[in-house]
Amino acid sequence: MSEHELNDAVVELTAPDGQVFRFRYGATIPYAGQDYVVLLEMENDANGEEQILITRVEEAGDGQLSFVVAEEEDVIQQVFDKYVALTIHNAVDGLEDCDCGCGHEHHHDGCDCGCHHDA
Repeated sequence: MSEHELNDAVVELTAPDGQVFRFRYGATIPYAGQDYVVLLEMENDANGEEQILITRVEEAGDGQLSFVVAEEEDVIQQVFDKYVALTIHNAVDGLEDCDCGCGHEHHHDGCDCGCHHDA
């Protein structure tokens, strides 16, 4: 499965108790010679927070992909930190000056600064 196919996929993981959790693809993060996949739970938790799962993708003998949850705290923290940095970098790259003179940066999809112009 390519990264493009992962980007569009819904990943369902089943807990030992049989409960199914649905995730969407966040990013593939290389760390210590291994690729980790960041999965974002599609439903926020009881506190309204997005749950993030750090996994390794392993191919089973039958060609199926298996997402193995990372358990090492140092790996989880390093991959999470890289994911946050990537997310911030991508958000900043999505901003551009609109050249309207209002002094705000705007996303490519329009301006919400309240000034009157076509962005």
